[in-house]
Amino acid sequence: MMLPFEQSAREKLGDPLVKYLLGRQGEQDAGPDGNQKALEQYRLVPRVLTGATGISMETTLLGQSFAAPLAVGAFAGDRIFHTDGILPLADACAKARLPLIVSEETVTPLLEITKVWSQSWLQLRAAGPVRRTFDLIDLAARCGVTVVVVTVLAPTHPRPGLQPGGYSVAAEIKARGWTTIGSDEPGVMALPSFPQWSCEDFASVVAHAKRSGIDVVAKGILSKSDAHRVLEAGCSAIMVSNIGLRQTDEWIRSSDALHGMGRQAGRAPLLLDGGVRRGTDVIKALCLGASMAVAVRPFVTALVAAGQSGAGEVMQAWLDEIAAVSAWMGVERPQDLDRSHLYCERDPR
Repeated sequence: MMLPFEQSAREKLGDPLVKYLLGRQGEQDAGPDGNQKALEQYRLVPRVLTGATGISMETTLLGQSFAAPLAVGAFAGDRIFHTDGILPLADACAKARLPLIVSEETVTPLLEITKVWSQSWLQLRAAGPVRRTFDLIDLAARCGVTVVVVTVLAPTHPRPGLQPGGYSVAAEIKARGWTTIGSDEPGVMALPSFPQWSCEDFASVVAHAKRSGIDVVAKGILSKSDAHRVLEAGCSAIMVSNIGLRQTDEWIRSSDALHGMGRQAGRAPLLLDGGVRRGTDVIKALCLGASMAVAVRPFVTALVAAGQSGAGEVMQAWLDEIAAVSAWMGVERPQDLDRSHLYCERDPR
């Protein structure tokens, strides 16, 4: 299934950058990726005669209220993809009332983004000196950010030539003389490929964030044991993510990991990142135990091809689909969905 606006985006950006954006590995050029294929194996089971009188998609997560259980994910080098960077996407999220996750590798200054949409979250890489992460959390606090996402799974690639499409956003940003949120010099802050952080380091980051009233989401969790450890370290939520299979196609699929993780016995919200390509995928994520689904490629593709109006169009189409299908599932809130509403055509183990 081709994404809306994908062909137009390909014509504007060229194949290498499109492959980077879509996370294409090696010679792979078209068709669904592994995460998308995994989600496509699930089918929804509608319910009838439930007495449901209406549908409300309102979602509260980490003290913030949103129009639906959907977040727009982070991407690097925003001004490479649109002359106004991430700002049109921030405005579209503000109008749709959906959280926007902002990468530290974003060129647009964080304060400019939060002035457009206050419910933007900052995503950081768990690598390098912990003090550096403290400083970025302090920046987030000054900009009014109340949620920070910390990527703990291989936050930097040890072999840049193996990046999707063979394209290095970091090199392009540096060549254009741009700085990013996470760096004071042109380019992206160079960090160790093997970050050497311990759970104690992560716990210190969580504690520092909490002192500023900021919740931390641990991103890149794919096992129950790691979920338990980051929760013990004090994080407020977990993003089940294999980083879009951008590092390797061999990681467990995000939806399969979520299926195996369950709802962590209600200890903390789970977010699903990976393979979410349409509104019904959001519903599948909720059935699997997520409180929110995260998607980025469909919205950035629309932004590239048709600007803010294109991104807003895709968001509204997703919201309409979530509302309609949730109503047919016999629930009054998407959060009432569970695994009994889901059938899998294969064994996800």
